[in-house]
Amino acid sequence: MNLPNGLTVARLFLGPVILACLLAGQTAAAFYLFLAAMVTDLYDGYLARRSHSVTEFGKLMDPLADKVLVSLSLVGFVLIDVPFIGVWMVASIVGRELLILGWRTGAVKSGGGFVTSRMAKWKTAVQMAWVALVLLYLVVLSYAGVAPAEAEGGVGGVFLWVLGLATVILTLLSGAEYLLNGRHRAEEASP
Repeated sequence: MNLPNGLTVARLFLGPVILACLLAGQTAAAFYLFLAAMVTDLYDGYLARRSHSVTEFGKLMDPLADKVLVSLSLVGFVLIDVPFIGVWMVASIVGRELLILGWRTGAVKSGGGFVTSRMAKWKTAVQMAWVALVLLYLVVLSYAGVAPAEAEGGVGGVFLWVLGLATVILTLLSGAEYLLNGRHRAEEASP
C-alpha cells in the first residue's frame, strides 16, 4: 500500500472515531480529528498525482472515505441532538451518498468508469466545510458553557442551518447531475 492510499484508509477509520468522540461529548477532539481528516483528503490526491501512484483502490476508496467521514459526522450531530441539524438534512445527504456510491460501485464492477463531476467535488468541499464549522461552533459553545439547544436561535445556529440548507441543495443537485448524465449516456449508447 502506498502513502496516498494509507492516508485514504486512515481517513476512512477516522469517521467512526469522530462519531465516538461526538457521542462521548468530546467535541474538541472530534473537531481536531475532522480537521486532520480534511488535510489527508487534500494531501492524498495531490501526493498520488505528483508521485504517479494513482491506483484503482485509491479511486474507489477516496470518495468512500469522504462519504463515511461526512455521513458519520452528520449522524453524530443528530444523535447528540444538535438543534439546527435536521434529520431530513442528514437523510437527504446520506441517501444521496448511498445512491451514488452504489452507482459508482456498479460502474466499476461492470468494467466501466465513473468520473467525479466538478459539482460533486464542490459538494464534498462544502459538506466538509459545513461539518467543520458545526464542530467548531459546538466547541465554542462547550467552552462557553452553553448547550446547543440554548443557542438554536442565535446567529451562529441560524447561519449553520442556512449553510446546511445550501449544502443539502448542492448535494441533491450533484446527485441529480449524475442521474441525468448517466441516463443521457445510456440513451446515446442504445441503438
